[in-house]
Amino acid sequence: MTLQVSDSASHRRDQIANFAEILKNAPSRQRIFEAVYHGKKRTKSAREIADATGFSQKRVTMIAKRLARERLLEQSRERIDGSSQTVYRKLDFVESNKGKILSLARNKKQRDSYHTKTNPRTGIAKSVNLRVPFVPRTRFIRIDDVDQFSKATKVRTIPNALTPDRLPERKVKLGILRLLKELKFPKDWGGETNDIFSVKLKIRGSAKRAAFALKGPAKKGTLVPGMMGKNGDQIQRLFNSPADVFFVQYEGEIAESVVGLMEQLAKARAVLGGTVYFGIINRDDTYRLRLAFPQAFR
Repeated sequence: MTLQVSDSASHRRDQIANFAEILKNAPSRQRIFEAVYHGKKRTKSAREIADATGFSQKRVTMIAKRLARERLLEQSRERIDGSSQTVYRKLDFVESNKGKILSLARNKKQRDSYHTKTNPRTGIAKSVNLRVPFVPRTRFIRIDDVDQFSKATKVRTIPNALTPDRLPERKVKLGILRLLKELKFPKDWGGETNDIFSVKLKIRGSAKRAAFALKGPAKKGTLVPGMMGKNGDQIQRLFNSPADVFFVQYEGEIAESVVGLMEQLAKARAVLGGTVYFGIINRDDTYRLRLAFPQAFR
């Protein structure tokens, strides 16, 4: 039985809530966000934002860089008046919901009462007591807990860089499939719930159904939920897989928000019974796998 944990409406509310979390308790970010999205002009230069906020251009670029990384706006370079300048561009989804994002960012009470898939609110009663026959069981795991990856525990020193610094997603996928002794290489398609699905992964000798979401070198910076999938819903789709174990792999830094969302979705699945395992494979863990199994990731 597949647990449905996402839809377009709930995803929209999750995205708005995530953006509000990024802007909360950060007046400088809020001012730059407002300046970018003020008026009808879709693209503004760092100089224009500096003039609108009273900040220096250097401070604007430092703060806006974080907003661009978190997908609150788009940053690029354009030639203006004969010189190359940093510019910021509105994103359609954020433009449509900018008022709500700012309102939630500035009001903790609103944030706490704003219901999303991971923070549901019914509004029917202030409190509801439920008796359940068990407590949903979830467990955060690392590659060291997976039998097929356990050789990586012997890797004590992780270098600053490998060659190449980041593997193509296809090579990471093929490497994991080899370690799991999967013989077929599944083709990617737009509506998939996962990048890898296997019934051969083992934890302490016990076979588990496992689903992986992989993010390749096309993504830059710290991985956040909004960077996963065209609509930012790849983690939600991952947990629609009929699996017991869920991994997100990215050869870079993975934000705490990714782990938090995975934990909430794992708890939702665990209501059906059984233990749900979840974990991340970040840059260091990917390097450990590459060093421990060079032939698999060749």
